[in-house]
Amino acid sequence: MPAIVRTFTTRIESHPALAARAELESRVERKLYAALRSKREFRGDLATSFYQQFGISAKALDGIHRQLQAKLKSISELAKAHVAELGIMIETKRKRIATSQKTLRRPTGRGEVRPPGLRRSLHQQKRRLAVLESRYAAARMSVDNPRICFGTRKLFNAQHRLEEAGFADRADWLRQWQTVRSAQFFIEGAARLPSGNPFARLTAKEDGTFDLELRLPDTLGYLAQTEAVPSGHVVRSTHFARLRFAHGDAEIRQALTTMKPLSYRFLRGEGGSWFVSVMLQQEFTDPSVRDFSNGCLGVDLNVDHVALTLTDATGNPLTTVKDAPGNPVMTRRIDLPTFGKTRPQRLDMIRKAAAEIAALAMQLGVPVAAERLDFKRKRAELETAVGRKRARMLSSFAYSSFVEALSRVCIRKSVRLVLVNPAYTSLIGRVKFAPRYGSSVHAAAALAIARRAMALSERLPASGEGIPVLLASGDRVTLPRPARIAGRHVWSSWSQLSRGLSAVHAGHRGARRRVRSDGASNLAVATGTGSRRPFSGPG
Repeated sequence: MPAIVRTFTTRIESHPALAARAELESRVERKLYAALRSKREFRGDLATSFYQQFGISAKALDGIHRQLQAKLKSISELAKAHVAELGIMIETKRKRIATSQKTLRRPTGRGEVRPPGLRRSLHQQKRRLAVLESRYAAARMSVDNPRICFGTRKLFNAQHRLEEAGFADRADWLRQWQTVRSAQFFIEGAARLPSGNPFARLTAKEDGTFDLELRLPDTLGYLAQTEAVPSGHVVRSTHFARLRFAHGDAEIRQALTTMKPLSYRFLRGEGGSWFVSVMLQQEFTDPSVRDFSNGCLGVDLNVDHVALTLTDATGNPLTTVKDAPGNPVMTRRIDLPTFGKTRPQRLDMIRKAAAEIAALAMQLGVPVAAERLDFKRKRAELETAVGRKRARMLSSFAYSSFVEALSRVCIRKSVRLVLVNPAYTSLIGRVKFAPRYGSSVHAAAALAIARRAMALSERLPASGEGIPVLLASGDRVTLPRPARIAGRHVWSSWSQLSRGLSAVHAGHRGARRRVRSDGASNLAVATGTGSRRPFSGPG
């Protein structure tokens, strides 16, 4: 059965014990990190010295050690992903430099001029390559030797430019530094314990609220509200009453009844308030829809929107459906204008879009098909993105967040999600389906994704010797039909067609740069495309 970790958060009243415990656990974690960095092992005398020095129990110290190891592993895994991403960016940049150098070496023809500023652009590209290679070397070091700056490097470096960072003096910065370093603490859950946690116990009340008991280490016993002596051991704790969760009330109560582990994260908010997040693992039933007997909902993710196309069981797009009142058109667009938004705003938009997609699939009784995107490759597109606007839009969009949100909501709603290889889906949609059904290229790409999930044919369209293609600029070109070689995958034909289309795009860009002596555009001469017809399909 699929399972996901769910988090439910509520605000709690401020109490000195919260800040004190956060500061204590932060000190323990930093001291433990320093000890491990000095090649000491977490056992024997090291653990005993921490018990005596900080007055914490063995369970609490083990939890802090596991949390620290998880942080280090996370940093190492992120560094691995960064290394792969930087490798792609370096490869892309080197190709661009080689192309620019080839252009500079090539003699210009009659009436042809080189793009202005090409030498300066080449110099800047080489500088950028040096920066990427430096970051690549640093990321490689972080894989095997991960490091943590408690309090963030940004705030640490702010002490060197106090006025610019908005601090009155170094004492003001130091207070902020200490506050940020002790702004949260985490208590790991444990199964088969009351409330699923040894140090935080949640009690459900009949009026729909919860009471929270937080046990304190011996060092912070002076901040306790109550004391108890179960089994001869003194337990000091503080209490928070009448907590309400906007979401997850039923899930938390069920976890308490079944004695499942509950983990807690206490986080300091603005103005001294505190939030407590309850984390639990919830299991869901297998997707109720596992086949394509009712069709499939294809999802094409783009920079500023998501395109949806519903198919029937044979892979043909549906235009109407009886059970969707108010939503008769099954080719749909969900806008995602993430550019200029903050990270919480982007995540909120992405999660709402994912919830809308899963709800529609659940209503129609069909699986969802989406691309298994290469996030590193998408990020590397920033190195070759045309124009600052597109580069900023690519940078602001969180591809991984969308797939994660869609996966989670599909699990919760018992909807099957099929992730497919994204190879040539946009090209297949543009060439094969957009002209046939009069849809946008993005809706056609969503159709290609759905058909790939259904394992249907992806052969090139039967259109004689040439294949007509509509370019993004509105021009129509006819490309020669690739030769089909027996025994090769059908994608080999699409690969040949993609290379031919790339050559046409390169010719268009070159034609726009070349100017005739009479000042007229050389676009038609370079491409031989003839008339220019704008695409007028819906969507």
